[in-house]
Amino acid sequence: MTGKEIRLNVLEQCNPSFQAFGLWTHPRDRSTDYTSIDFWVDYARIAERGLFDNFFIADVYGVPDVFAGTPDAALRNGSQGPSLDPVVLISAMAYATESLCFTVTGNATYEMPYSFARRMSTLDHMTGGRLGWNVVTGYLNSGARAMGRDGLGPHDERYAVADEFLAGVYRLWEESWEDGAVLRDKENGLYVDPSKVHAIDFPGKHYRFNTIHATETSPQRTPVIFQAGASERGRRFAAQHAEGIYINGTSRAVVADQIANFRKRVADAGRDPQSVKVFAGVTVIVDDTTEAAHERYAEYKRYTSVEGLMALMSGAMGIDLSQYPLDEPLEFQENDANRTVMENMTKHNRWTLREAMEAKALSGTNIPLVGSPDEVAEELIGWIDDTDLDGFNIARTVNHETLENFVDLVIPALQERGRYKTSYSEGTFRQKLFGSGSRIGVDHPARRGWSADSVAAQ
Repeated sequence: MTGKEIRLNVLEQCNPSFQAFGLWTHPRDRSTDYTSIDFWVDYARIAERGLFDNFFIADVYGVPDVFAGTPDAALRNGSQGPSLDPVVLISAMAYATESLCFTVTGNATYEMPYSFARRMSTLDHMTGGRLGWNVVTGYLNSGARAMGRDGLGPHDERYAVADEFLAGVYRLWEESWEDGAVLRDKENGLYVDPSKVHAIDFPGKHYRFNTIHATETSPQRTPVIFQAGASERGRRFAAQHAEGIYINGTSRAVVADQIANFRKRVADAGRDPQSVKVFAGVTVIVDDTTEAAHERYAEYKRYTSVEGLMALMSGAMGIDLSQYPLDEPLEFQENDANRTVMENMTKHNRWTLREAMEAKALSGTNIPLVGSPDEVAEELIGWIDDTDLDGFNIARTVNHETLENFVDLVIPALQERGRYKTSYSEGTFRQKLFGSGSRIGVDHPARRGWSADSVAAQ
């Protein structure tokens, strides 16, 4: 294979309308079936047919309720609400597939280390080591209130709490059970060698516990760690912890600069900068010819919901967009919600509200690609070669049509160019992604031990 092999993730969320708002009304769209397990099993099998590396399920607590001060617009349009718990879906999807890996989003702000570590270890067992964890800290005040908080709390403080949370679960996963602790010796009636199981004493500022990890050692111990924070504090957090990061940007120069900056941060954190895979979000509309692809794009666009998009963006930015005139530039406002979305919408683009909504009608913050299979393949390869990206998150538009079109049309074009695998490799998610062992790298903080001072320094 010449050039970097392209990695692909499905990008999804467990609700009727994720990024292409309003497309659930399209007559060929299946998103209204999202409460059916068959919907998710079919989805996973399509992704595996396309040899996708990973099925990434985003998640958020709460419903966007900033637009006009109520959740009504979000609920009318199914905009990231109502929703399901993605953790519950993974076992069924894994059972229906053999090699596809799965990344579930887990919120470090609202979980407890002991119960969360057990849940992830269970999923790592049930998937045969095909598990990743997308670490988030939350961005909706409605989610904070739902979890008994007065509000989100300061942006950077949430990352400080997450640093300590990760330190706690790392110790449970990596230090509580030694290799060889589980004997399953029926003849001598000895299931576990107690001398190889250790209680973890964790006297943190935000989390305190003294316990043995509930679950015996899973195939990877620590799931593959993903992160999407793009604020200054979020980048520092990702450089410390992430094995894969998700970024957004519609300019190759901007994305290349982001990646170079991030890899330097990883090196500064004492880790191999090439030990982290970087993925950008992409919305692909493909058909047999260029003309047919643009006709398909125009057809899809007729079903978009501006109100649904504005409801979501209001929640993401923490600013009520209903108060803005459509044709005046948006002004930056500092807040504790998703700071990066606010900056991209205001500081970098200087869009009017109408321009912003039209630009993001189908693709959200993803790279939009419309064209024939050859055109899309060349664009994807160009992005990889020009930016140092490792791969892409392929977003839905019409479920499951757009993924099926991508698998049937774009995957063969990438394979013909020698830039995409023709079969899965064996092993766990970490082995497939990096070609090394199942354990997290020795230069990762999960393997370096923990102290309160080390977490505070981050």
